[in-house]
Amino acid sequence: MNVSDERTTPMQAPQRPQREPAWDEEETLHTNRQGGTSPTLPGGGQPPGPGFVRTLPADTPTPAPFRPSSMPFGPAGVEAPQGPADRTMLVGERPATAVFAWLVVFDGPDRRSIGKVYILQPDMTTLGRVQGNDVVINDDACSSQHARIRIEAREGAEPAFVLFDLGSRNGTYVGDRESHKNPESQKYRHELRDGDFVLVGDTTLVFKKV
Repeated sequence: MNVSDERTTPMQAPQRPQREPAWDEEETLHTNRQGGTSPTLPGGGQPPGPGFVRTLPADTPTPAPFRPSSMPFGPAGVEAPQGPADRTMLVGERPATAVFAWLVVFDGPDRRSIGKVYILQPDMTTLGRVQGNDVVINDDACSSQHARIRIEAREGAEPAFVLFDLGSRNGTYVGDRESHKNPESQKYRHELRDGDFVLVGDTTLVFKKV
């Protein structure tokens, strides 16, 4: 028999039962696919594992909006400690504006004291030759307790610095630079003004205030 006369019977591939891919194979297929859609399990759930995002069911209530507390918070939501440094002090009635004044030695027998500044006390300042006075004047023509300057309150105005002569032997004189040594410039009580020249014995002082 010739080979060409033989009839060749085609072989049929064996029938293999088809099986459904295992769940882990399905998972691998989808997780390795770029832009693929994650499989969804019945009931809206999703299998755990990398690459899957669990979504909330449609009937899940939306969380209430955040309402900031009245208490201050520090970094990362930590409540800041409360103390005196965190509280603003209420301003009550403001005190009256302070007034500062002083006497400057302008001329006199003690040349070393010229230019010396004496700040006036907040209530009363005494002037005299002896120690113990607030303003000690090294001048033999000045009495031991010659004069004093007292602060007096005035309604609707800043306090006044009032000069009183204490019965000194040679008197106390107040005026401007040209007239403060004149006899008519002798004072027993005088409200001092900025720039007044005051003669105590033979010593001249200038009154200044701000």
